[in-house]
Formats: sequence, structure tokens, C-alpha cells
Amino acid sequence: MSTYREKVESRLAGELLPGEVVREAVPAFRIGGVRKVMTVGAAGIGGLAAAAGFALATRQGRPEAPSVPIGTPSRFFLASSSRRVAVFTLGGIVKAAPGKLVHSWPLDRIAWISEPELVPGMAQALRVRIGIADEGVLGVEFPRLNVEAGRYLVKRLLRDLEELDQDGGGAT
Repeated sequence: MSTYREKVESRLAGELLPGEVVREAVPAFRIGGVRKVMTVGAAGIGGLAAAAGFALATRQGRPEAPSVPIGTPSRFFLASSSRRVAVFTLGGIVKAAPGKLVHSWPLDRIAWISEPELVPGMAQALRVRIGIADEGVLGVEFPRLNVEAGRYLVKRLLRDLEELDQDGGGAT
């Protein structure tokens, strides 16, 4: 049985850079998507500008991320590697699998990552925003069953960014 990480590696076969390693891959929703699925009520994408103010990691010397949402499918895979963050469509008939690559940004384009916020209730989700330099804000919600995997992806991404900044640009 393949893990999500292995499935992303397979999808990126031939596109991985030398030494690039896929770290994590987690099914996710755009902001408000978990609640919409659970309660059939739409939640807005507010607070993009405020998210940068509560950033867990703000990277010095990086261009600003505009306060506009980056378009994503309502459900998708968020993946991180030693060199990039990527968004894939959610595919698979029986079991979820990464589909088409929608976005891919090198780690040095990440301007900030918001403090993850646990949204309580029946539609529990872990919400995080990632500022992408010169592009906008990627809003992500990890549903109840993926909250811990989402936390781990964010922590791993923060470690990779810290290493990238210490090395002056060459993450492994």
C-alpha cells in the first residue's frame, strides 16, 4: 500500500530536482471547505492580511505576499518537499490520490506561514495560510482526520525554511 508521500513522488517522477525529497503530502480543503462539506454552509476567505500579522514564520528579505487568495480546487493535496510546496488536484476513485499538479513554488518564494488555528466543533479543522511572494496567500484547512498530519507538514515545512535561510538558499 502506497503512502500519500509515495504517490506524490510517483506523480513528480522525472520532475524532481537532483537531491529533492518529498517530505509530506496531506489531503486538504481550501479555507472554509471543511465547514462547507460538514454543514453545507459556505465560509468566507477572510483575514488574509491579518494572517501575515500572526505569522509563525516571517522570512526576512523576501518580497511581500499580496493579500489575495491563490485559487485552488475545493479539495486538494498539499505536498512539501526539500525544495518546494505543491498543490495537486484530489484524484482517485476508491482511495484519494494526488492528481494534476496545480501549483508548485520553490521554498524561497514562501514569505510567511501563519500560526495554525484549530477550528473547533463538528467540522473541526486545522487552518493555516501560507504567503507566497509576489503571488498571494494559499489558504489550507486540514480536516479532522488529517489535523495531526497537517500539523506535522507545517512543522516540517518550517524546519526546511529555517535550514534554507541558514544555508543561504540550498535546502536538502
